[in-house]
Amino acid sequence: MNTYIFDSSTKKNILIAFGIGVLLLLIGIFSYNSGASTGHGDDKHAVHASAKDATHTTVTEGAEHGHGHEAPTVRTALIANSYNVFYYFFYIALGAIFILAAANVAWGGWQIQVQKITLAMTVPIVVFLALLFVMFFAFNHDIFHWTHESLYVKGSDTFDEVLNIKKDFLNMKTFWAFTIVIAISCVWIVIKFWNTLTKMDTNPSRKLFSSSRVVSAVSIVVISFLINTFATWLWSMSIQPHWYSTMFTWNTMAGACVAALSIMLLFMHYLKAKGYLPNVNENHEHDVAKLMFAISIFWCYTWFAQYMLIWYANIPEETEYFRLRRNLDNYGILFHGSWVMNFIIPFFVLMTRNAKRKKAITIFCAIVIILGQFGAFFLMNCPPLLPKGGFGLISIGLLLIFGSIFTYITLMMLAKVKDLSSTTHPYYKESYNLHI
Repeated sequence: MNTYIFDSSTKKNILIAFGIGVLLLLIGIFSYNSGASTGHGDDKHAVHASAKDATHTTVTEGAEHGHGHEAPTVRTALIANSYNVFYYFFYIALGAIFILAAANVAWGGWQIQVQKITLAMTVPIVVFLALLFVMFFAFNHDIFHWTHESLYVKGSDTFDEVLNIKKDFLNMKTFWAFTIVIAISCVWIVIKFWNTLTKMDTNPSRKLFSSSRVVSAVSIVVISFLINTFATWLWSMSIQPHWYSTMFTWNTMAGACVAALSIMLLFMHYLKAKGYLPNVNENHEHDVAKLMFAISIFWCYTWFAQYMLIWYANIPEETEYFRLRRNLDNYGILFHGSWVMNFIIPFFVLMTRNAKRKKAITIFCAIVIILGQFGAFFLMNCPPLLPKGGFGLISIGLLLIFGSIFTYITLMMLAKVKDLSSTTHPYYKESYNLHI
């Protein structure tokens, strides 16, 4: 079979997962204990002693913890977790675009038979962009502390000198200008990829093949220098606006790409189980697993480089980021657990050649990485809004709900593809004969 049929049993399973997510979300809402988050007020003058001689690290952080508001409520937990889930799946779709573009630019033949999976995974970016726009319109004051005008009134009790220095860039006009450009760029790239690669199924030509490589090259540049850079700065780093890091964009994109590859691998096994992609074998699985292995190492490199440099420099406005996340009283378990799930497990489990070729092992690692990166994205976005006790059933419920939506959209678009294995592509035989 070379045309995917989105069958009723799959839709039923997705609906069940969606229902479980709704149930967990409701349980999380009704059992949410805002009292678990009240401790942040006592840390207003906390010190991050990241070196033996750390006398210069004392810093007032009342405005950073919970954005200076009262203990987080269920409303705050819903806003923070919803925003994080939308941001996470937006980035997974963006990672899929980047993987598709990189493989085409590099003339990668191995991935031709599975490139329609990656192509279908790019489409949900439109939905999650729309959801992010809703969050920006409705809850920008709840998410972004720097949007409050009182922070820029000189002489007032709420005046913030640091944010006042940054206001030439960190303002709503700049925010919306880049957000709109990012959205237009993402939609344009997805449309161009979709039109080019699907037209090649019915009317293959050298022109379409060349066009796909041009679109890929442009996409890599646009993602690297525009979309990823400004999305991470404005949509994530500015949630904790006193903090900054030059490694943040690299770390975010690495996490997005390895999560996208993990989801791609799960779709490959799903389609194989349904009788599709008959020529996809353990060699193709090996290639995807190699990329998962390699990018998880790169993710760890960027994560450690960011952590180590901030720890060593011991600058108060930088160390606060980790003080808020690594303490066991806050998110210490999640902080160290995400590192284990995103590096330790993939590194040691996928290290050997045979491990990368075994279905059970690769599926296990894919699930671990997806959950681990979700935890890592939560740590990027939510602790400033939910200093304590914010990760729980609400987080997992929303992950299942919107993960189901992501899966449904991907499979729905995959069903619209006429040639699932891309048999008309010039490199199809190379992919067919792949042997590692």
